[in-house]
Amino acid sequence: MVGRGAYNLMYRFHAPWESGPRDELVELVTTGPLTPEILAPGRAVDLGCGSGANAIFLAEHGFDVTGVDFSAVGLAKARRAAEVKGAQQPASLSITFVEADLTAPVILDVTGPFDLLVDYGTLDDLPRARRPAMADTVRRLSRPGSVFLLWCFYDEIAWWRRRGARFPGLAPGEEQDLFAADFDIVRHARPAAGSGFACFLLTRRRGGV
Repeated sequence: MVGRGAYNLMYRFHAPWESGPRDELVELVTTGPLTPEILAPGRAVDLGCGSGANAIFLAEHGFDVTGVDFSAVGLAKARRAAEVKGAQQPASLSITFVEADLTAPVILDVTGPFDLLVDYGTLDDLPRARRPAMADTVRRLSRPGSVFLLWCFYDEIAWWRRRGARFPGLAPGEEQDLFAADFDIVRHARPAAGSGFACFLLTRRRGGV
């Protein structure tokens, strides 16, 4: 796990992933199963939003967005970016940023349910013993029919052989252990299987609590 101080330091300069909204999210929202015809824009939460690119992208596409992160520096950048982007839009963006720990049993100022939940690289960055606590947060913030996009380092290959990001990730099947009791899980075609990365779309089963 990379700690809060390390993230604050990276965001003070430029974190490696600060390059705009992520490709899979853009694809899914513009041409895939998260298009407005399939998932009408409603409430979305970006879990580990960092400097806000994904959250701002979702707000631009009609979602009422909450971005959550534990890095005050990243959130300050996100708020500034949202202000700039909002000033360029014909209508203001609906977006709020909250500093919080996603493993806490209660997260103040973050109230579900959300129609769309997004996590790029937060769950897999937690120590394995703390991942069930974040999975509980996902359950609390979702409802039957909610969609959860989970992108992660995925240890189908040894993590030290993973190109471009040599950190441990989720073990193969760990997403099933954490979420299969409540969600239907489909692996997205990108990143490709065997790459050391994975993107899953999880849909909260109807009839659940």
